[in-house]
Amino acid sequence: MKGFYFFIPILLFAGCTPVPPQWESVQRQAAEARLQNAVTQLEMNAAAAMLAENAEERMIAALEYKLGTLQTKEERLALLLNQLQWQRWVERRNQEPITDGSIEPLLQRGRAEARLKNRFLELTVPEEVRQAFLAMEDAPIRFHDECISLNCGELDLLIPAEPDEEYIPVFETIGQLRIPFCRVVKSAENVYWIGVIEPTNYHVMSSFGEGTESNLCIWKNGENSANYLIGKKIEVQSLSVKDGMIEVEFVTEAGECRRRNFDCQTANDTQVQINHWTTEKID
Repeated sequence: MKGFYFFIPILLFAGCTPVPPQWESVQRQAAEARLQNAVTQLEMNAAAAMLAENAEERMIAALEYKLGTLQTKEERLALLLNQLQWQRWVERRNQEPITDGSIEPLLQRGRAEARLKNRFLELTVPEEVRQAFLAMEDAPIRFHDECISLNCGELDLLIPAEPDEEYIPVFETIGQLRIPFCRVVKSAENVYWIGVIEPTNYHVMSSFGEGTESNLCIWKNGENSANYLIGKKIEVQSLSVKDGMIEVEFVTEAGECRRRNFDCQTANDTQVQINHWTTEKID
């Protein structure tokens, strides 16, 4: 993201047109097609680099859009400071090793692209959704018989390193909050945070295949009060809250549209589950 600093004075003082950018683009579709048709590792690395570069361009477009929606210079300065803080964090996280061998560049670029997309989404969702995500991004979550904190919306798994496997990272990101589905609901004296955590699994394969578990997570007054396993290989379409009930609409792998309802005021002791080589669970 070396080109970002050049844009700061331009974005701060130039007039911005508040037209929401789209994640998809002709260039992105071409890069995706190139990756899909790649035969050699070199071709895959080149296509992944194109996707990462396009993701950075989309993120900068989203930042320009968001700045254009702000009314005062103070608000724009605050967002730019937040952007710099996010960039320092993401550059540090992206430098964490994944694996050794010829596929490492491909995996690193995929990880960088995923984080750029998350930032793009944060800057383009409605402001109340963004504020909900910011409230929840470091929230505690029950996972692996512990209560740990999310890291800027990411769920990290501690992996003990073996003496002869120095390349293994101390932490591996295996899940993340889906920003468009973050919600804050106030009921009497209680404040509920509601979100969906989905697996990232940039490269991990298990006996079940790639990680596919999505979880509906609920926090009451800042504490993780309930987690529900939504299902495998689904695509969440919408999340709505009414009269204390959460309705999740999703599409199954078979293309069927379904809905499930949850009582956000009912607590449970279920942990977040992600179908991962360290957390395999047979249904």
